Amino acid sequence: MYLFTAQEMRDLDRYTIMHTGIPGTVLMENAGRGVAHRIQEYVRGRKTAVVLAGSGNNGGDGFVVARYLVNAGWNVFLWRWGSVEQMSEETRTFYQVCENIGLKGQKVDLSFPEELTRQLEQADVVVDALLGTGIQGPLRQPMAELIHLINRKSNGFVVAVDLPSGVNTDTGAVETDAVQADLTVALAAPKWCHYLYPGADYCGELVVEEIGIPKPTLGQPTPRTRLNLPAIWESNLTPRSRWSHKGHFGHLLVVGGSRGMAGAVALAGSAALRAGAGLVTIAVPRGQEPILATKVTEAMVWGWPDNGLSCFTEEFPSDWSRQNRKWKTVVVGPGLGRFQGEQSWLKRILLEVTAPIVLDADALNILSHDSSVLKQRQGLTVLTPHPGEMARLTKQTVQQVEANRFRIAVEWAKTYGVIVVLKGTHTIIAYPDGTQWVNPTGTPALAKGGSGDILAGMLGSFLVQGIPPEQAVPIGVYLHGLAGEKAVSSTEQSVLATEVIASIGPAIHQFL
Repeated sequence: MYLFTAQEMRDLDRYTIMHTGIPGTVLMENAGRGVAHRIQEYVRGRKTAVVLAGSGNNGGDGFVVARYLVNAGWNVFLWRWGSVEQMSEETRTFYQVCENIGLKGQKVDLSFPEELTRQLEQADVVVDALLGTGIQGPLRQPMAELIHLINRKSNGFVVAVDLPSGVNTDTGAVETDAVQADLTVALAAPKWCHYLYPGADYCGELVVEEIGIPKPTLGQPTPRTRLNLPAIWESNLTPRSRWSHKGHFGHLLVVGGSRGMAGAVALAGSAALRAGAGLVTIAVPRGQEPILATKVTEAMVWGWPDNGLSCFTEEFPSDWSRQNRKWKTVVVGPGLGRFQGEQSWLKRILLEVTAPIVLDADALNILSHDSSVLKQRQGLTVLTPHPGEMARLTKQTVQQVEANRFRIAVEWAKTYGVIVVLKGTHTIIAYPDGTQWVNPTGTPALAKGGSGDILAGMLGSFLVQGIPPEQAVPIGVYLHGLAGEKAVSSTEQSVLATEVIASIGPAIHQFL
């Protein structure tokens, strides 16, 4: 399923009308009918609804919703925003239909809000069809006042048509105020704002309603973003042959675990094994070997030169060049720490290892001093920053990163030829060709130390098993979120990282 910007959605509507011959009024009729049916699924019986419709196409959808609810025996109060002359042609058509059947649309006049206020307070359902995808910048008065009134006085179930009015379609920004919906019915396909903060918080539950656009048309013109859904990659998860052995599933190297941070690299290694890696070697400073050898008994431990305080130095093991050829994928960063000579150390790994590399945690912080080395690398590189690490990489603030997540992720991926996994609610996966995937799984239970280490290990695991990167990375991100969900047995607050690792198996089993 694709994820659309406002312009991509307009292009799709135009393409559908011009190249398939389906009139815009048919699409609008389908949209409004679909929303009305969704409302009746959620709110049973014959109820009372307030429908607020704007002058654009979103308002046209609203007029259709009102008509179908009336047909279903509902008591509907219809309010229109703006003049009839301002309405688009299709919207005016359906406004006139409402007039013809006796469903009169009162014009909103906030100079005398008493009647609207009373109806909002008494309605079982309030339908927001005011603005749709067209908003840019802060709301102007009196629209901001109207939305404030809706939020303050609505006691019923609030349904947004396509997206809550006041939310920016492309960024999820809410610069003034937005309708706080209980249910958002996305038309034809989800939009970026449904998965970006803070807009996503205004959507309530999200459902997608087909409006009659033929499926081949949904890819013309092709959006650059899609939801990370299993149908795209689940064919890579199959039961293993009884004739398979550990060599078939790759040898992964995980580098990290300096003094005081052995747990991070242990979590990454354990997650990699749970996700199916055939062999895992954990490289740690020599002083950490005894700790890791007992902490992760299923992995091999490789001691690297340390500074006498169980931290890395810029030195490499004497057998590095020979051992380097063994690894099919390398994860660098969990519990790595900072140390003298770290930049040259990381540069050597990036340039000498031709296998895929996953960079996490302090490896990203080291990289932020000079990212140009990525352009010299021959193999695949996957970066897994959280917003703070992305801010350091891009020399921006966390606030700037969060406000422009999808743009920043894809620009970095294209500039440096890497895959960027920008972590957070609805993690974004950005590729060098400009395409992006948005992940729907996850839980606040993952907002805890160790979750990122688990993700790094899982990504390394699926890569080392030979799954193509364009599918291995989405698999890892999706299953990481799903494992977090499955780990919640009582409260999200109480979930431990080890419980998330224990849930990786059940998450994978769901697709076998």
